[in-house]
Amino acid sequence: MAGSALLSDADADAAAQPIRVFVLAGQSNMVGRGLPLSLGPPTNPRLLNWRDGAWQTASDPLGPPSDPSSGIGPGMTFGLQLLKRQPTWRIGLVMCAKGSTRIEDWAPDGPVYRSCVKTVKAAGDTVAGILFLQGERGAGVEQAAGWTAGFLPVFHAFRADFGETVPFMLGQIGTFAGLEGAQASIRAQQAAVAAKLPYTRLVRSLDLPTEGNHYTVPGYRVLGARFATAWYRSWQAAQKPGRRLTAF
Repeated sequence: MAGSALLSDADADAAAQPIRVFVLAGQSNMVGRGLPLSLGPPTNPRLLNWRDGAWQTASDPLGPPSDPSSGIGPGMTFGLQLLKRQPTWRIGLVMCAKGSTRIEDWAPDGPVYRSCVKTVKAAGDTVAGILFLQGERGAGVEQAAGWTAGFLPVFHAFRADFGETVPFMLGQIGTFAGLEGAQASIRAQQAAVAAKLPYTRLVRSLDLPTEGNHYTVPGYRVLGARFATAWYRSWQAAQKPGRRLTAF
């Protein structure tokens, strides 16, 4: 009985902790396409995923279980790496990413973005960060040249909805078979905007292993760890008195 009481106290303490909410947005590489699911990381009761209108213990796939293509992505590793640094925290992941979406599909007045905001606000708690990874597919070189023009309204909409100083982790896409020229253009634009936008950090992935249009499971693990390191460094910088986190 004593053991049960201790477990109950621990559960109550965890439940009393605020949930730091992270928005996962972009295309299929943020959702995750790594298989088999048996290679996914272990769960942690302090790492949660918003699903079916409630917080649940997170596990892969973070994408829709009804979609057979949903697999391992960067989200679980991201959350677990943060908990290694701050084991008393509770981390909440809200999966907004949607496969095959162009940057235009994320327009603030469109259904993809509106659905994301609605879901995040339903989850409640405070948004601690936004992770965005988009641009791998969907455009030729000429269309890719307009990526920044499509991205900036999305960035500013996230800022308006969730806070002007919420850290924004911008994933820089890798190289995938086909459309390499367009991808190179988008990578250059992502580096340029990340260097200028406040409270924004670039997360690189060019060196990660890929298979077809997606990262491999080891690639997703490294990418998730890089998102975690980038966000945590941003958070640490913001804790220092007199410091204002600017572009990285």
